[in-house]
Amino acid sequence: MLASSTSTNPLHRLRKNATKELSWVVMAFILSGFNALVFGRHEVNLQRFVVCVMLMLAVVGVIVYRRLQVLREMEQQNDNLYSFLKTRIARFRRLMRLHDYVGVVSLVMLVVIVLVVRAEYVLDYLNPAQAAWKWHVATALGTGVVVVAVVYAAYSMGRKEHQRRYGRHLDQLEAALRELEAPE
Repeated sequence: MLASSTSTNPLHRLRKNATKELSWVVMAFILSGFNALVFGRHEVNLQRFVVCVMLMLAVVGVIVYRRLQVLREMEQQNDNLYSFLKTRIARFRRLMRLHDYVGVVSLVMLVVIVLVVRAEYVLDYLNPAQAAWKWHVATALGTGVVVVAVVYAAYSMGRKEHQRRYGRHLDQLEAALRELEAPE
């Protein structure tokens, strides 16, 4: 199963999915650079925002590239294939979790950037001297709850997408390894 080069080979499917994901990250990075050069050339805050997005994409790109390296290592034959593949599968899963955490941190950074850019407006909106101050605070708290819910939903969706794209193939590999381990 591990030596076949067909589309049923889990390593082949994992490599295909990681390569596709890396190409999407590279394309998004290029489009962000184009956005900074064309649309943000006169707006410093937009340029800073795009630079933060490009840094986040660079981190994600490095994580996906490391996944590809782990997959290449897994495809090479080794003396102790069982322990070698087991450690690489664990490393691949750690990279998947790191990718999820980078996504959450990126979304939190986006919220912080928006709050910093709009700080004067937010402080004016939450000024206790306004007549409808209690409603403004309630609206701000409601917005905060919605933002937390959106970040959690994005994290959950990202984990499900990783499980769909990579997890089932890793599970197939682990099942094959358990068959090798089982005494006859």
